[in-house]
Amino acid sequence: MEAKECQDVHGWTTLQKSTLAVVLIGIFAVQIPLQRYGHDWGGDFAQYINHGRNIATGQPYADTGYIYNPDNPVIGPRAYPPLFPLFLAVVYSIFGLNLSAFQYAMLALNVATIAVSCVLFARRLSAWSVISIAILLGYGPTTWEWYHVLDSEHLYNLWWMLTMLVYFHYRGDPEKPSEHFGPAIVTGLLIYLVIGTRTVGIVLPPALFLTEAVLYRRLTRFTVISLGTAIVCYGIQKVMLGSGGSGYLDQLSLINAHSIATNLYEDTLAFIYFWRNGRWKMIAGLSGIPFLFLALYGYVKESLPRPQLMAVATALYMVLIIIWPGAYSVRMVLPILPAFLYWIFYAGESLLPEGKPRKIAITAVVLYTLACFVGEFKSNEFGPIPGPYSETSKELFAEVATHVDPDEVCLFFKPRVLALYAGRSCIAYPIDVNPTTLERTIDFADVDVAITRTEELEEVKPTLQKLGFTIEWQNADFQLWRRRPE
Repeated sequence: MEAKECQDVHGWTTLQKSTLAVVLIGIFAVQIPLQRYGHDWGGDFAQYINHGRNIATGQPYADTGYIYNPDNPVIGPRAYPPLFPLFLAVVYSIFGLNLSAFQYAMLALNVATIAVSCVLFARRLSAWSVISIAILLGYGPTTWEWYHVLDSEHLYNLWWMLTMLVYFHYRGDPEKPSEHFGPAIVTGLLIYLVIGTRTVGIVLPPALFLTEAVLYRRLTRFTVISLGTAIVCYGIQKVMLGSGGSGYLDQLSLINAHSIATNLYEDTLAFIYFWRNGRWKMIAGLSGIPFLFLALYGYVKESLPRPQLMAVATALYMVLIIIWPGAYSVRMVLPILPAFLYWIFYAGESLLPEGKPRKIAITAVVLYTLACFVGEFKSNEFGPIPGPYSETSKELFAEVATHVDPDEVCLFFKPRVLALYAGRSCIAYPIDVNPTTLERTIDFADVDVAITRTEELEEVKPTLQKLGFTIEWQNADFQLWRRRPE
């Protein structure tokens, strides 16, 4: 399908528009009743909330209580970009530290992203293909799992897709591109919003430059104005908030052939196992692989000879997450999951003639995918999420908040979570826990209190005892060690 055949949501029938609206609203009706209590141990959410709380209460942005450990740089930077915490600050100002309110906000961002994606995809796909993508994005276990997680991807994905939509609207047809200042400024503002939400958004400036260079064979005024706007906005952020994302460069030393191979393998599986069914991994893999190749075909078919920004940005994003240490999981591919499904349906519409064969194929894909979703949901747990909301964790946080002085420093495997719920400064264990690195971490942060988990107790017990720590409190899952005065 060529660009000149682009459609628009405004050209849909009333039935098609109504169906899409029902699908989008129905996501809330299906996902909210399936909500689980709690959050996992991933510490990003805690640092984001702490940043947001600082914004809401007028405290210094980076004063979260998290102490960065150079021996464990992958756990998180010293401070995150500010836009997602700014969003959380609004929720915090209204609802306080209410986890359910934050999770509902994540779901709303997901639905907004799906809606924007549909508007964009309607310019290249039939209405029923677009509605099918909305169904697959909104009703699957991936959305269900990730709206429980407070991560910046939720807001990042919305800005990312809005950038693609605005660019395609004004510059998608190389024969009639907009040369007005307004769209260029808006595109630059959106690029900043992407980067200001997640540092990985840094792929967008080179993606825009490459896209414009390929389409127009020159450095365009649109590129200069857009990137200039993004740079100005980012400069204002740096002046107002100082360092954000500091610490990421320390991770470069962890790049090696093994980390790259692991990322490539795991990120590929994340696409394939979109069709996981709860029981048969082999069937999920065997069905996911053809969809993966179909998406690659759709990507190439649409991109040659004139690629769009979404294609170039996706390629650069994939290169970055494959190279960057530890950038593997479903979370990493979430921003490009809508594009992945888009290219599958684009390939299908390119290969199949319009009419009954195409409708049958679309229906078959949707029904098979929904059957996989049902199988996956049936195998999932719907009880409380193991993590910081367990009773033993709450006991630990209460003990720390009550009996650890505000000026004392703690050592814990999830320092940002402890900093949020106990309000005490905390540093992480080193990646490679051994007597040398553990002692270096304790000396670096001048640790007063060490907290161990029962499953790791024997690993660190000799070193802690050697350094003068003794157990002062414990429950079934945690032990609190305090350093004896010298």
